[in-house]
Amino acid sequence: MLQAERYRMICTHVQQQGSALVAELSVMCQVSPETIRRDLTVLEKNRKLIRSFGGAVALDAPAPLSFEAAGEDYGHTGVDRAESFRKRTEEHPDNKMKIAKSALQFVQPGDCILLDNSSTCWFLARQIPDMEITVVTNSVKIIQALACRGRVRIIGVGGEYSERHDDFHGPVAENAIRNFQINTFFFSCQGLNQENGVRDGNEINAKLKQVMLQVSEKKILLADASKFEQYAFCKICMLDEVDILITNELLSKKYHNDNPSLKIIEANR
Repeated sequence: MLQAERYRMICTHVQQQGSALVAELSVMCQVSPETIRRDLTVLEKNRKLIRSFGGAVALDAPAPLSFEAAGEDYGHTGVDRAESFRKRTEEHPDNKMKIAKSALQFVQPGDCILLDNSSTCWFLARQIPDMEITVVTNSVKIIQALACRGRVRIIGVGGEYSERHDDFHGPVAENAIRNFQINTFFFSCQGLNQENGVRDGNEINAKLKQVMLQVSEKKILLADASKFEQYAFCKICMLDEVDILITNELLSKKYHNDNPSLKIIEANR
């Protein structure tokens, strides 16, 4: 099978199914998983699909499939995967800063808090003063942000490293998290809505956050207004599993009406 034919087959399958795993694409194309991973990296670079840990997700509005002019440059895989985190920090920074400052009221001396790999939690970490707390995180960026705090105890969760998000994930990270007892878990998401809950863009990240929820006494979701009513690939949890939602602006009163046990804080007020 020619490379261009394989690209076309992968894109068609992902578009029809909505998503696909590396293992099933490997069997379908009769090539190794390593070859499929390289293919997915190339296809994401050329905006044919969205690369996810363990597979790929279809674009909402995929570009026309055209590989005839691919050539040698099309096969280049030198993608700067750190760009994804930088891009997230550049999206709605003012709103994320307001949310982070509002979340500080739930960070108390003596606490053991857990921060996920989100850019909003990175904004929160930068606001945490030098105080006697323990911070557990899988984010390298958050560790770096807190490194200058002499009284903050930092525990980094190991596992498989992701250049794209500058964090650690996978079974090793999940097993490490299960050993902790957390006072407050701060986390964000890619999208949320009343019907489908709080969601993330890939299944491995969502699974790790599910483990983080299990070991935490208080769960605080940090989500700016752009996250509401947005679709994302995998469910993290339902809104009734969250204790506090902090946002810059709540665009619909239904979140108050349908979640009476959920405390909602609007940072703009």
